[in-house]
Amino acid sequence: MVAALAIALTILSTQAYVYRLSRTRISPEHGHICDYVLCIEQGSRHVVMASLVNVSQGGAASNLGANLERWESFVAKDYSLGRCGLNATPSSEPPYAEGVWLDWGIDGEGVSSACAEFTMNLSGMGIEVDDGFAVNVTTRVIIFGSYTTIENDDKEITVFVGLLNEAEPALLGSIILEYLESPGQWLEPTQIQSFTDYGNGTYRYVFTESVAGAEVQVRAQVTDRRGVFVQAERTLVEG
Repeated sequence: MVAALAIALTILSTQAYVYRLSRTRISPEHGHICDYVLCIEQGSRHVVMASLVNVSQGGAASNLGANLERWESFVAKDYSLGRCGLNATPSSEPPYAEGVWLDWGIDGEGVSSACAEFTMNLSGMGIEVDDGFAVNVTTRVIIFGSYTTIENDDKEITVFVGLLNEAEPALLGSIILEYLESPGQWLEPTQIQSFTDYGNGTYRYVFTESVAGAEVQVRAQVTDRRGVFVQAERTLVEG
């Protein structure tokens, strides 16, 4: 429900902005046409991002295509000085399917991504614009670390979490950090003894738990500030 509402609010806010721009600023002047084209590109990015929020939180991958069709329809109806045709195609190149790539691995890295190709033709009032652009929204999480044995099965576990948006350091929205106590039994740490935010998309967590064996499996379920969810698991050894 929350994810669906996020999509609705994002698309509505984009539509309102494009509507105001087209009604109050658009003229045949080159600068204003460029503004309009940039507005469509930015709106397209908002739609892809909002769709990824929904899909990464359990929505169907087909929601991206459905939202892009709605966006195409709105753009076609909105432009008042001629014709504006927008065509959006969700990426089908591997690893994408229906424009979406979710890979929440056990090797310490997880990816949630959406990608679409756009072409736009704008004409009227002596103006002809052909534009093509791609939108890729990707949230990636990387986890690594190690543990130190304190006594018997008690281990001090250190986990580093790196978060990226489009390969750039990103801000953490929320995180659920867990360790595998026994097969199928994931638990959150009783207490995080130490937390460090390095200010560059990297976060450090230290906690102590009793975990049998020579390996500790950890999992990070992360939501970035945009609302995109991604998770990753990794097996830690003593170091």
